Amino acid sequence: MPRFALFCMISLLTPACSSSADPTSASDTSATLPASSSSSSGAAASTTTGTSHVDPTSSSSSSGASTASETGEPLACDTLLQDCPAGFKCSGVKPTLEGPFTATICVPDNADGGSPPGSICINASDGRDTCGPESMCMQFGSGEGACVPFCAGPQGAPTCAEPGQVCARIDTQWPLYQCVPACDPLAYDCPDVAVGSVAMVCAPASVGFGCMLRGHLGGLPFAAPCSNHRDCTAAALCAPPGHVPGCAGQGGCCDVYCDTSDPAPCPLAAEGQSCVPYYGPGEAPVGRENVGVCAVP
Repeated sequence: MPRFALFCMISLLTPACSSSADPTSASDTSATLPASSSSSSGAAASTTTGTSHVDPTSSSSSSGASTASETGEPLACDTLLQDCPAGFKCSGVKPTLEGPFTATICVPDNADGGSPPGSICINASDGRDTCGPESMCMQFGSGEGACVPFCAGPQGAPTCAEPGQVCARIDTQWPLYQCVPACDPLAYDCPDVAVGSVAMVCAPASVGFGCMLRGHLGGLPFAAPCSNHRDCTAAALCAPPGHVPGCAGQGGCCDVYCDTSDPAPCPLAAEGQSCVPYYGPGEAPVGRENVGVCAVP
């Protein structure tokens, strides 16, 4: 995938992306990563699954940085709370490109010279990156990534500074919250649609749906076992096992959205799957009242 196409793919995170833009101007991707101050382990967090509408912003798994510091172990943290000591930010640890996040950890915040949100960036396997205090590096799947901004609190109603962005919890196990472009799951419109819809997924957010960077280019097909919405492809979500007949995934399987006002047959209609509302009565945001998901009622 051309580097310029990747840069334009995150145009909604940055000022207008024009054909004359230099994709290296926002960030020096050869920048030296800050020195590591700890290893990349972290305390395990609880996994939350749901039976219908899953709130991706709910979390009871964050652990305070102050208690971790007493043991000498790396500080587990919450990107929404940003509960790290001064000079550090909470970020995610993703040791390999294709693998999952394995922890949250306090890393240097690069306050002096870190790249701003929307910049091209690089990161290390222990969570360090070249982004400034307001963001963390999320890979496209090509070896480099974008500085994606953190959400701001409070925990029950997280917010984003930029219009058109929504807060999305990008991982079910670890408290990783990012501000991402809003999207329509019934008419996939994420920025990567122009480059083949290979790097993002339109997934549930705090309000409506948001375009998450998958972190790799290997999106899973319908009915494949998954752990996070990011595992699936484009306009899809990781649904509870009971939604997809024959699902072999303990954490769920990739499922598809549907339009409750004009439902097409679901992929496994012969096995009882039908289009059911994603939201409960009165819960849907404006404009998302017709969003459904294929499930077994």
